[in-house]
Amino acid sequence: MDRRDFLDLLAKGTSLGLLLKLSPLGMLEFVRAQSNVNTFQKALLVDKAGNPFKLSSLKPHEPYVFAYPFAATPNILVNVEAELAPVEVKMPDGKNYRWTGGVGKGKNIVAYTSICPHAYSYAAPNLGAMGYYKPEGNRGPRMVCCAHLSAFDLSKGGEVKGGPAPHALAAVALEYDAAKDEAYAVGFLGNPQFDAFFRAQNQALRDLFRTTARAREEVAKATVIPYTEHTKAPTTCPVLG
Repeated sequence: MDRRDFLDLLAKGTSLGLLLKLSPLGMLEFVRAQSNVNTFQKALLVDKAGNPFKLSSLKPHEPYVFAYPFAATPNILVNVEAELAPVEVKMPDGKNYRWTGGVGKGKNIVAYTSICPHAYSYAAPNLGAMGYYKPEGNRGPRMVCCAHLSAFDLSKGGEVKGGPAPHALAAVALEYDAAKDEAYAVGFLGNPQFDAFFRAQNQALRDLFRTTARAREEVAKATVIPYTEHTKAPTTCPVLG
């Protein structure tokens, strides 16, 4: 039973308890995850030619970027080369949520917003303030904002591991089609803070997109490109935590 069939049955009045008894293992995990997602327009991940992007094509620790849910809000997609299990993510306001872990055939692929929740620096096309850092020693995969050194653990739902960030990095909710090896972005887990981002970066986004309306255009298909092609000037910095 896929997500669409499940929702159709709920709409027709089938009880949740009965569905959980009849459904395969993992449906309860699905229900919990959906209750946490801040939903946006569903967008298929595609390559530069417009064809569905195959998640198995991701090489370990080579970050890619796709804009979602708006033209000006890039996210980082990466194969961390390790199966990642769901975890509970704590938020300072007590509204915790369950991150659903990695996706793909090896459950080793994750996607997170590149917008830092501290001061809204991000992986901009002209300056890649937020970047990916592969595991080293006892340290797991990280995303780090070089503006103020906030570091986030990608294996733990974006948990803060150092720096001034007030809470976890928001994760993109990916709906994975195993038969086709394709994925859709359907929303975010956590607090992506898009309104604050657009206020903080208003002039910079107008310079990049000419108008605020273009920056806020919703993405129907999310084009996946290498991080090195997206960002003209990547930054590097120490990894805290």
